[in-house]
Amino acid sequence: MSLFNVLALLMAFVCSVTAQTWTDCNPLNTTCPAAPALGTNHTWVFNETMDDKIWEVTNGQIDWKDTGAEFSIKKKLDSPTLQSKFFIFFGIVESHVKMAKGGGIVSSVVLQSADLDEIDWEWVGYNTSEVQSNYFGKGNDTSFSRGGFHYVENADTEFHNYTTYWTQEKLEWWIDGNLVRTLKPEDALDGKNYPQTPSNVRFGIWPAGDSKNAQGTIEWAGGEVNYDAGPYTMVVQNVRVHDFHTGKEYNYTDNSGSWESIQVVSGNSTTVEELNKEPSKSLAEKWAALPSAAKIGVYCGAAAAGLLLIAGGAFTLSDSARRDVLNTPSTTRNGTLNEMSRAACKPPGKQANGEIKVINR
Repeated sequence: MSLFNVLALLMAFVCSVTAQTWTDCNPLNTTCPAAPALGTNHTWVFNETMDDKIWEVTNGQIDWKDTGAEFSIKKKLDSPTLQSKFFIFFGIVESHVKMAKGGGIVSSVVLQSADLDEIDWEWVGYNTSEVQSNYFGKGNDTSFSRGGFHYVENADTEFHNYTTYWTQEKLEWWIDGNLVRTLKPEDALDGKNYPQTPSNVRFGIWPAGDSKNAQGTIEWAGGEVNYDAGPYTMVVQNVRVHDFHTGKEYNYTDNSGSWESIQVVSGNSTTVEELNKEPSKSLAEKWAALPSAAKIGVYCGAAAAGLLLIAGGAFTLSDSARRDVLNTPSTTRNGTLNEMSRAACKPPGKQANGEIKVINR
């Protein structure tokens, strides 16, 4: 391995830990709430805002477009991030991604557990023909030789399939259907550094080359970020997540952090219930679902309302016309009654002596 790759591995490890490692509650140190399970296999197409009962934006803003979810750095320290509210206990995560191009910019797809097990895909923006793979166990940062480098053509302009296949026996990284790396527990400090606890899924982009970061981080990321040349955008087209267990949630039964200590609680997960929920109907769909009798009732009600409106309008018009006639000026310049107006006001055929004359038309 070249000196450059050795140094890059060192920096990749240090910087990835800094960027990705955080947890709300670490079950190695305290009793934590059970992790809600996915408990199924599902594909999400990221062309519209995601269900906030299943996914949450933990930082920044994501633009949902027809081509996918856009994670953009538009100004200093932007770092949009999306993560699942569900966890998987071993499984498959298949992401279709275009990395962001630009020195100092890092795009990432991460699986991470509450006790800081972690599985990574990372793209460093200055190199658009490479992706890095990495892993961590319980946040252990005592080794600098865990990263891998993998060739990908046009990673910034074309969507590629980056898949993680994860079981208790092995961890595999795949690119466009080709296996590029395999890790077994015995090769990860005899299993101690092997990721093995329920993890959620995270997508994000961050300015590792911001001038406020450590110099080593900036160098690993390819130099300082030129914010004036932005925006820098990572696009996630879709993701398939397959949880290898079915259940409601995952519970840590002790503080060991081993996969054997995880209890799979039976039942339907909240994510499965949300996915199976009947979508809200449009007005047209609601109308189509009405029985015939109900539709007739609606028609009759609408017709009656229409007649009332017409009648009210006619009454208003008649009253207005009557007022116009009464208020019409009726005198001429010499003050005598205008005979033409008087004649116009007489009923048709009425004579001055009060007799009715039949008019043949």
